[in-house]
Amino acid sequence: EIKRRTGHSYDSIERYLWDFSRVICLRERGMPLPAIRQATGMSRRVVAKYLKLYERFNHPDYAFPMARVRRMVEANPPPKKDRTNPPGEVMTMRDGKSTQNRYSALPARDVELVALSHIKERFELAPKSHIAEEAVRRTSEALEAYEAEQGTERLKPGEMLIEHEGRPVKVPLLSPKWARRLAEGLSVTAVRRHLEYEQLQRLAEVFEDATLENLWRWVDQKELARSRSAKSGDFMPDEPLDAGSLGVIARRPGDITLPESVLLPVATSLAEDYGVKPALARAMAEAIAQVRQWCCPRVQELDPGQAVWLSYSTKRGKRGSPRLLVPVVLTLLTPDEQAMTITTRTDLKALKMRQIERITAEAWQQDAVLTMLDLEWLLGVNGAFVRQMLDAYHERFGVLLPTAGTILDMGRTLTHKTIVVEMSLSGLSTQEIARRIYHSPEAVDQYLKTFDRLLVLRHFGLPKKLMVQVTGHSLSLIEEHLAIADKHFPTTEALTQYLTSRGVDLEEAG
Repeated sequence: EIKRRTGHSYDSIERYLWDFSRVICLRERGMPLPAIRQATGMSRRVVAKYLKLYERFNHPDYAFPMARVRRMVEANPPPKKDRTNPPGEVMTMRDGKSTQNRYSALPARDVELVALSHIKERFELAPKSHIAEEAVRRTSEALEAYEAEQGTERLKPGEMLIEHEGRPVKVPLLSPKWARRLAEGLSVTAVRRHLEYEQLQRLAEVFEDATLENLWRWVDQKELARSRSAKSGDFMPDEPLDAGSLGVIARRPGDITLPESVLLPVATSLAEDYGVKPALARAMAEAIAQVRQWCCPRVQELDPGQAVWLSYSTKRGKRGSPRLLVPVVLTLLTPDEQAMTITTRTDLKALKMRQIERITAEAWQQDAVLTMLDLEWLLGVNGAFVRQMLDAYHERFGVLLPTAGTILDMGRTLTHKTIVVEMSLSGLSTQEIARRIYHSPEAVDQYLKTFDRLLVLRHFGLPKKLMVQVTGHSLSLIEEHLAIADKHFPTTEALTQYLTSRGVDLEEAG
């Protein structure tokens, strides 16, 4: 009835009633308007309107409907917010089936699938568009045939460029074939051994006497670090990396210069077979060609030691669309690191620490982030090792390196929201915190607002479960923030003083 009378959607109506219920809940627990505004994040004007409605309907004549409204916040979960589909553990494969293991997302790191995702978003096509799939397949085949004739060599995502006696060699760090085998359950050790064999074969094409040791210097340095070192060996750099000194320029899909004989037949076949308008068919073919050339740079564009990898974009797509994968060029080994002598575990840790801080910053400067799985696979180490490196770096320099766990809230790699609050309470400004955790100042302020809201609720004695209902935050996040509150504000007076210093009015205006 409300929908019919107002023209609003069901979601909007549910949200209005939910907000009204939250305001009633907090008001009846003694919270004044300024504190309710702070705790809910609503504007003062909206809260005032809800309180006026509360005064009007808080009457025995409306006891039953008001009881229903009161129960909303206490008995039901918060309405789900629309969110872009974050990259997670469950991914849809080519055959439409879903798998669920930590390697199930790897098969999506395929140039054709990435091109398909980009053109679906750009041209607003259906999630399972047969026309889009055919456009990608036909354009890819036409481009591969043309570049084979021209002798153009490109580095595909998952490949690394190495050099031996001045001759470039492309070696696979991960290929679509082995990504699928990992997703199907084949062991990591088996896949790495298969890839090692393929890498050695590639190297042997330019160097007949190539050995595994020659290969390991480029792709698996842990095999060289056979000597133990003292546990106290320092592997940290003297200073944190200055990301601005990297000089990374993000690659973008650019204009392409291809003869008409390449894309015109593709556009024509799409128009004839599927009834696509010729102009649209041509635009789709050109867009696919742009994405492919963006994902596969020419060998001449890269330096030895660099690799191309498909990573999750930090930019949000259109509302409701999944987060897109974008290509990044990562410097896995600099010339100095290529010449390093690695014999001990300390040598290995020093190298891996440099690699981690550099490639996470490089990905960030290219509007992308690496997951923990990306770091493990690119560096040939396990997850515990990567976490140890990240924790040590943060402890030494107070800098939180950008990963998917800290930027996109994928998993619980590091509790960066807690870190933001701790940094703020230690006296760092929003700008300083943003620089140290590779976030925008707006994101930092949002984390601090969440902390302040929970402190307001704590001040007025709301139990944890009701905080979950009022705010929509998880119980674990609330418990983390309340633990910080207990640590820094052990008394009611200290908590009141902090909230007052943050501009929170805890008393009703006269």
